[in-house]
Order: sequence, then C-alpha cells, then structure tokens
Amino acid sequence: MNKDKKNKTSSIQGGEIFGEFTSSFDTDIRMYKEDIAVSIAYSKMLEKINLISSSECKSIINGLAEILKEIQEKNFNWNTSLEDIHLNIEKALYEKIGDTAGKLHFGRSRNDQVATDVKLYFKNRLIDVRKELILFLEETISLADQNISIIMPGYTHMQKGQPVLLSQYLMAYFTMLSRDLDRIDQAIENLDIMPLGSGAFAGVTIPIDREFLAKELGFSKISSNSIDSVSSRDHILDVHYVCSTIILNLSRICEEFIIWSTDEFDFINLPEKFTTGSSIMPQKRNPDYLELIRGKTGGVVGNFMGLMATLKALPFTYNRDLQEDRSGAMTSLDTVVDSLNVLNAMFSEITFNKEKMFESSLKSDILATDFADYLAYKKIPFREAYEIIKKVSQKLSREKKSINELSFDEFKGISDLFDEDVMNIDLKYSIDKRNSLGGTSTNSVKNQIKNARVFIRAKLNAG
Repeated sequence: MNKDKKNKTSSIQGGEIFGEFTSSFDTDIRMYKEDIAVSIAYSKMLEKINLISSSECKSIINGLAEILKEIQEKNFNWNTSLEDIHLNIEKALYEKIGDTAGKLHFGRSRNDQVATDVKLYFKNRLIDVRKELILFLEETISLADQNISIIMPGYTHMQKGQPVLLSQYLMAYFTMLSRDLDRIDQAIENLDIMPLGSGAFAGVTIPIDREFLAKELGFSKISSNSIDSVSSRDHILDVHYVCSTIILNLSRICEEFIIWSTDEFDFINLPEKFTTGSSIMPQKRNPDYLELIRGKTGGVVGNFMGLMATLKALPFTYNRDLQEDRSGAMTSLDTVVDSLNVLNAMFSEITFNKEKMFESSLKSDILATDFADYLAYKKIPFREAYEIIKKVSQKLSREKKSINELSFDEFKGISDLFDEDVMNIDLKYSIDKRNSLGGTSTNSVKNQIKNARVFIRAKLNAG
C-alpha cells in the first residue's frame, strides 16, 4: 500500500473525513436566505403561541438579521467542518445571543426545516427562470414580427416539403416554449405547499400555528400529511422536468440555427460575438454558443435521471439519500438561465438572408402539394392527383428542373384538368392559401403574434 493511500485509509478509520463525506454545505450555502427566513418566521410563531417571550423573539430575530447581513457582506465565517449551513447559522446565533438560540428548535426538526428551505429556494429560482423565459418569448415575438413576410422552405425529415413564412417558424418556437412557461407555473404551484410543522415525520407536540407560518413565508397551502412532507421530492422532480423540457426545446432551436448558419444553407447571420474562430483555419467562425447549449442539455437531462434513480424504491420517511435531492436541480437551473440569457441576446441581433431563403424555396419541387391540391379541387380523388404530381416531380428531378418552371402547355400535357389559372401557383400563392387556424399565411401568423402578446400579458399579470 502506498503512503498516500495508507494515510487516507487511516483518516477514514479515524473518522476525520466523515464530516466532509456527509456534508451538504457546498449545496446548501445557496439557501442561506431561505434558511434564515424560515427561522425568523418560526421564532415569531413561537412567540405567538407563548413558547418564547417577546424579548427572546426579538433577540433571535435581531441575531439572525445580523447573520444575514454578515453573509451578504461576505463577513460571515463559514465553518465547512460543520455538516451544513443550518448548523453554521445555529452556532453563530448561539455565539450572538447565548442559550436563547436553543429555544428556536423547539417543535422543529431539520427534516421539515430543510424541506421548507428547499421549497422556498426553488420557488424563488423558478420565478427568476419564469422572468427570463418571458423575456426570451417576447424577443421571439419581436423577431417574428420584424421578419413577417420572409418565405423559406419548410422541412420534414430534413427534406424540403412546403413553403412557410420564417415568422411562422419563429412562432413555432414561441408556441413550444410557451408550454414550458405553463409548466413553470405548475411547478411553482406544487412548490407552494409548506411542509414546516411536520417535525421529523410524525408531526409535533406543540400547539403550532401552521397557518401563521404559511402566511409569514408566502405559502398559499399547507401540507396535509407529515410523513409525505419530509419524504417526498416530486416537487424537485417537477423542477428537473421544467429544466429538461426548456433546455431540450432550446437545444432544438440551436440545432436548427447551427444548420442554417452553414454555407450549404446560409439562411442566417449569427452575431460575431456569439461565434469563435478556429485555431488553424482562419476563414472559419464556429457557432460555439449554440453548440454549448446543445451540449449542456445532456447534463440537465442527466440530473433529472439521477434524482429519479435516487428516489426509486426509497422507503418512507426521511433517508439520508434525500440530501442528494437538490444539487443537480440547482445546477440545471443555472444552465437554463444562462442559456436563456445567451439566446435572448442573440435573438436581438440575428439577421436572416431573405434572398437565400427565397431562392432555396424556388429551386425545388416545394409546390408539388399545391399542384396536387389544384387537381383535387377539380373533383378527382386526392390520391390520384398525388400520383400524377409524384410522377411529374420524379421526371423533373431527373431533368434537374422544378415543377414551378413548367409552361402552361406542359401542364396541359400532364392533365386536361389544368387551366390557365394553374400559372398563378407560386410561393406567395402557396403561403396565402394556407390560411387555416395556425397555418402559415401572413394573416394567420399575424393572428398568432397577436395572440402570443395577449398570452404574455396574461402571464405577466398573473406573475
């Protein structure tokens, strides 16, 4: 056995690193505001039910306020050898006010204290994410409005299918992400249930006023089962799910913009500050920011999977495994907020190559469906019309021509059902005809933008 390994083994046997192994300090330090807020509310409640005096309550609150100020001003001496921030704050309170600090823990367990801290923390963080997502949705609406009439090819299976408006495409991003905003609100609602007062898991013996605590801490509901309160973590799974769906959706947007920025597509101009150069190829600018968001998606989804694996088959009530419940969600929230900030700034400066998008739409058989629809309107079965246009399209593909290049005489040679109005079918015709609810016509997209702004206003008013 080498010397380093022997020393480490000796330390473990001597118990010197057990504190480090069991510590949640690095994670919980983020929740110092919530932890102090919970303790202040709890001290007020203890005074209300006459378990501590008014002077004792005031002493506790003043001491906690001093600790909060010291932490915020970075003057607090954190002792990382203590198991968590709760013990740090409790120890500091003892040093400031003496034995009165010990009265704060009457009727309260670290189980329900931490559970309450966690819910407050994630509720506050999701409110921040909500604000960032709304800003990004507003920027997406603005980008769609600014580029309302640009025509581009739409794709299925990465093959050109039908023409669409770029603004319709951007509003698809909005619609997708608007559901994430709904999911955030649902997650906040599930976090808005206060577990404080559950004790270790069986409830408490003191005449606790949970309604008072809920009002002080800003919870709209109170948990109804003390066992569930300290042992369930589905509200953190909700946070993970929100983070995962947001980052997955952002990753899809990034992937499309990466493709659109290639020379082969050349649909989009990325702001230079969101690209980086090559170390050896001087002509290149790489879409690194978009690629990093795409890459970070795996970590966010992995954090989600990690907590589900931790919770699987975990018996009730509290188990130390649950200490691992929040670090991944905290990291995922950081990633989502950073990604939204990047894309929000990028969307404000992105420009599109209108001519290139139009040309790409024109040089294709992207109007084939419109010609099939034309024949179907002449009362022949759509499947028959489909087969006619399919054969024509295949023939033209071999000849390196597109269907919109045909003359009227050539159309008549395909079918006697074609009249002169077939020559009206072009990209603009195709766009305007798709005026169904949610379709790609200009009027439809304008309505989508209008409705999106109404949606955002409602969310802002609700928030």
